[in-house]
Amino acid sequence: MKILASDLVQRWLIALPPDTKKRVRAAVRGLEKGRGDIKALRGELEGFCRLRIEGLRIVYSQHRGQIIRLEYADSRDVVYETFLKVLHERKTQ
Repeated sequence: MKILASDLVQRWLIALPPDTKKRVRAAVRGLEKGRGDIKALRGELEGFCRLRIEGLRIVYSQHRGQIIRLEYADSRDVVYETFLKVLHERKTQ
C-alpha cells in the first residue's frame, strides 16, 4: 500500500516536535498495514477515516484499496471542524 500526504499534512508534520513526529510516523507506518486506532467517519465526512495518535488526528481517504491519502491533520479539538472548512474551500475553487 502506498501513502501520500497532502501539502497541509506535510507542513504539519514538519512543524511537530521530534518525539511527537516519531510517534506520528510510527502510526502512519502501522496504517500501511491496516493497524492503529482507525475509525470511519460519518455525516459530512463520510468516505474519510481518521487515525488517532494520542490527542492528534489524521483524516485520510483510501483509493482503490492501494493508496491512502493523508488529507488533514491537527489536534482532536479542531481537526474535523477545520477539515470541513478546507473541503468547502476546495469545492468553491
